[in-house]
Amino acid sequence: MDPVSVAEVASIVGGTVHFPGEERAVGSVAIHSDRLQADSLFFALQGVTDGHRFVARALANGAIAAVVDRRRLDEFPGQTVIAVDDPLAALQEMAVWWRRRLSSTTFVAVVGSNGKTLTKDALVGLLAGHRTTYGSPGSYNSQLGVALSVLQCPADVPIAVIEAAATEPGEMARLARMVDPRAVVFTNLGRSGQSFGSREEHARELLSMAAGLPEDGWLLMGEQDASVHDMARQISKARLLPAGDPALPRLTRLRHVERSSLVRAALPGGTEEDLLVATPSPEVLNDLELAMGAATLLGIGPAELLGAVADYTPPSTRMQMWRRPDGATVVGELANTDPLALSSALRTARSLMGAHGRTLMIIGDPLTGLTAEGADAMARCLRAENVRLVCGLDDEAHGLIEAALAGSEVPVHRFPDEDRMRAFVATELRPDDVALVHVPRDTMVTDSWMHLVEAAAATRLYVDLAAVRDNVAAFRKLVGPHTRLMGVVKAEAYGTNPVTVAHTLREAGVDWLGVATADEGVALRRAGVQMPILVFLAVPGDLERLVRHRLTPSLYSVEMYDAASRAAAVSGRRLDVHVEVDSGMHRSGLYPEAAIELLGKLKGSEHLRLAGLMSHLGCPDDPAEDDLTREQLKRFGSVCAAADEMGFEDVVRHTAATAATIRFPEARYDMVRIGIGLYGLQPSTATSSLISLTPGVGLVSRIVEIHDMAPGERVGYGGLFRAQSPDTRIALIAAGYYDAVPRAFRKVGYVLVNGRRCEIAGTISMDSMAIDITGHPDAEVGSDVLIFGQYAGFSTPIEQAAAAMDTVSHEVLTQVGPRVQRIFTQH
Repeated sequence: MDPVSVAEVASIVGGTVHFPGEERAVGSVAIHSDRLQADSLFFALQGVTDGHRFVARALANGAIAAVVDRRRLDEFPGQTVIAVDDPLAALQEMAVWWRRRLSSTTFVAVVGSNGKTLTKDALVGLLAGHRTTYGSPGSYNSQLGVALSVLQCPADVPIAVIEAAATEPGEMARLARMVDPRAVVFTNLGRSGQSFGSREEHARELLSMAAGLPEDGWLLMGEQDASVHDMARQISKARLLPAGDPALPRLTRLRHVERSSLVRAALPGGTEEDLLVATPSPEVLNDLELAMGAATLLGIGPAELLGAVADYTPPSTRMQMWRRPDGATVVGELANTDPLALSSALRTARSLMGAHGRTLMIIGDPLTGLTAEGADAMARCLRAENVRLVCGLDDEAHGLIEAALAGSEVPVHRFPDEDRMRAFVATELRPDDVALVHVPRDTMVTDSWMHLVEAAAATRLYVDLAAVRDNVAAFRKLVGPHTRLMGVVKAEAYGTNPVTVAHTLREAGVDWLGVATADEGVALRRAGVQMPILVFLAVPGDLERLVRHRLTPSLYSVEMYDAASRAAAVSGRRLDVHVEVDSGMHRSGLYPEAAIELLGKLKGSEHLRLAGLMSHLGCPDDPAEDDLTREQLKRFGSVCAAADEMGFEDVVRHTAATAATIRFPEARYDMVRIGIGLYGLQPSTATSSLISLTPGVGLVSRIVEIHDMAPGERVGYGGLFRAQSPDTRIALIAAGYYDAVPRAFRKVGYVLVNGRRCEIAGTISMDSMAIDITGHPDAEVGSDVLIFGQYAGFSTPIEQAAAAMDTVSHEVLTQVGPRVQRIFTQH
C-alpha cells in the first residue's frame, strides 16, 4: 500500500479525524495492537474480542492512528482516531481504494467449497517462475482476510491471485467489490453450508464473484455439475471453461511413490511427459491440474508449465504429515465435516499407509454445531474410506458420530479427556498405521496429535512460537514505533523452520524478512510468504530470479549493480535495491567512497531505485570494542549523509543486528535486523541486563538404554570415562554430533534428566552419547533428557553451553541436524 495521510484515509473511508497528532504517512494496516509495523493504521474491529479495548495500547505501540466506531468516540479523548460508522466496512473501503489504484494488475479470484488455498498456492507457484505474482497469504479468504490481502498487494505485480469464501448469503458481493477480478477459478461446490438453504443457493453465492467479469475474462470450473455450469453461464458473460476442456492441461496419476506421485502431464498440442510431484494426495493433484489450467489461460506456455510442475512442491496448508521412527504416520488436518473434504483427507492418509497398516481417525476437535445429518455423512465417509478405528471425546457431537457408526465394523472409543485419548492412541498406533487427527481450527500444533509424534521421536527441537512473538514485542518496545523490524530467517531460521517462523513473524507485525541466499528467498515465496524479503548475499546470476519473485537484493559490489540493472531492464519494471556499505568489518560491501560513487550511478538509473542503505557491525556485542563500533557507525553515517545530499528519499537505513539493537540506540536508524534474539537468546553477556527476552528453544532427547557398570569398566571411544563404584549406572541417549551435540559439548559437562544434573560420560559419538545416572533412581529408559535450552520448566541456557564450547549460540542452534524432529508449540 502506498503511503497516505491520515486525512486522506478519512476521506477514503468516509470518516472524520479527531485529535490529530504528529503527521505521519500511513503505509500499512493492523488489527492487533501488539502486531504493528512502523507505519500502521490500527482498525478497532469487533470480533471474539472488542478491538476498541486495545486502541490505547495500539497507539502506545506506535500506531499512527486508530479507526473506531463513531458511536464510541467519547472513549478516546485526546487520542488520534478516525471515527467511522463501521470499522470493518472502513477497512474494506481502504481495500477498494487500493484495488482501484492497481489498474495494471490482473486479479484472479479463487472461490469454492474446498481446495481454494491449495489451488491458489499452486497457481502462484506455477506462475512465479515466469511472472512476478502475488498471492493472498494463507487462508485469508473472509470479509476481513480478503481486505487485508488486497491491501498487502504490491503496486507493481502483473498478476494477483486472491482466495475468497462466503459463509452466508450476500458476502461474496462485498468480496467481489474489493477483488474486482478479471478471471475466476471455481474449485468445487461440495455440500451446501448450513447458512445456505440449498446447493443451488450456495452455488449462486460463490458464482457471484464472476458476475462482473469482462467479456474477455474467463471462468475456470473445477466443479463438474452441469447445472452449476448452466448457472454460471447465466450469471457471467465471460468465457467458461470446464476442467478437462481440450484446451487445458490434464494430469493422470500413474502410481504412488513414497510421499510423492508419478503423474503423466498431457498438454494442449500433444505434449506429454511423466513427472514426479511431491504429494501423495489425488485431491492435491486435482487442485494442481486446475492451477495448470489457470496458468495456461494466463499465458504460460507448455514448456514453461512442465518445468514449473516438475519444480512444484505443495506448501504447508491445513494438512501436515509426520513419519514416526517406528514407521507409523501422523497426519494433522484442520477439522472439516464436509464429506468431500473429509474423504480427500482420508484418501491422502491412506496413501501413506504401509503394507500392513490401518487408518485411524482421531477427532481432536469438538465439532461444535454438528447435526445428526452431518454425523451420518461423516460416518458414511469413514466406512467408505475403510477407517479401522475412531477415537473421540465424551461430548455430544462425537456421540452422534458413534451412534451413526453403530452396527458397522468401525469401532469407536470415546474418552473423558484428551490426555486419556492420547495415551490410548500412543499404545494403539502400530508400524505401517496412519492416524488422521482432526485438529481445532485455531492451530495446527496441538497436543491432540503432536504428542503422538513426540512419543516416537527420540530427539526433538522444541520451538515456542509464543516466545518468538513475545520477543518481537520486546524489541518493538525497545526501538520505538518509528523503527522497523526485520526478522532474519536465514540458515533455516537458525535451524528451526523458516516458513513456520516467517508466518509467525508476519502475525507479530515484523516489517521485513532477511535471508542470506536467493534460494532461501524463493523457498519462502513458494511457501506463500508475501512479506518484503531482503537477500543479503545473492550472486549476479540470481538477479533474474530475484526480480521475478519480488525479492530485494543487497548490492555489495559493482558486479551486483550491473546484474541488477540488466535484470530490471529485461523485466520492464523498476527494481528496489539496498546498497551495502563496508564500514570496517571487511566481509562484504563497498567501501564508503565506492558506495557513494555507486549512489551516483543509482541517481541516474532508469531501472533501479535506492530503497535502503545497510552495513554490518563487527563487534557490537563486545564493550571492549565500542570505539571500533562507533567508528563504523561514523563511516556508515557519511554515506547516509551523501545520499541525503544527492536527494534520495524514503531510504531505509539499517546496520544493527541483535547485539547493536540492544546496546547502541544510535545504530538503530530506520530498521533493525533481529536474528538470534527472536528465540530469546542473548548475543553476549553485555546485552543480558539491557533487555528481557523469553527463551524459546530446547533440544531434548531420550534415554534408550541403561547399563550397570563394574568398577574400572570404561565407556565410549577412547574409554575416557571409567566407572569408579559398583553402583555406577550409565544411560545411552539417542543424540550425537550428527544431531547437534558436537564432541565439544563434553566441555559443558552435563545434561538434565527430570531437572537433575547428570554428567556426560566419555566421548560423544555420531548418533549417541552416554551420561552418568548413578544415584538417580528416577532415570529410566524413555526418560526425557534436556541437552540445552528450555523444556518442561527446566533450563540449560544455550548461551552457557556455547560459552563452554568456545563458540556462539548461533552455531549451536544452526547445527541441529535434519533428523531431529522440530516441534512447534504455542505455550
